[in-house]
Amino acid sequence: MRRAISVLFTALLAIVGGLVLAPAASAATYGCSGSEIGTYPVTTSGGTNYGTIHIYYDSSTGKNCAAAVGSSAVSGKSNIYMSVTIFKCSQTSPSSSCSYVSSDPDSGYYSYYAGPVTMYSPNNCIQVGATIRNDSIGTVATGSSGGAKYCG
Repeated sequence: MRRAISVLFTALLAIVGGLVLAPAASAATYGCSGSEIGTYPVTTSGGTNYGTIHIYYDSSTGKNCAAAVGSSAVSGKSNIYMSVTIFKCSQTSPSSSCSYVSSDPDSGYYSYYAGPVTMYSPNNCIQVGATIRNDSIGTVATGSSGGAKYCG
């Protein structure tokens, strides 16, 4: 019985320790408020997933927010350049293109994610794009919401 309790206690410590040490993956972690309204992959030309663009909308502020979050292929590694940009489009309805009115970019060498970037666009659509580059091996991954989306 003591052995079973000891094994159970050890397993519980491992789980709790993992929860404490692992970076949280919530909107608050990325600095965004509101509800997640979309995700888009950030992939290399060969199809390797380097991360995900997370897009949020906060109805209380009327702001969209985005972050580019690295996948396990790049998270926590050195020489990882990440960028994310949210664009306000002139379009007021969804379109395959976005005529940029303004933007909010964030870029640098980050361990886990780039952002948050925000845009107040109560009557306009937005577009979000991201790049994640592994300078150690010279690979680049890109992703985009693709055109004017999440309008008004």
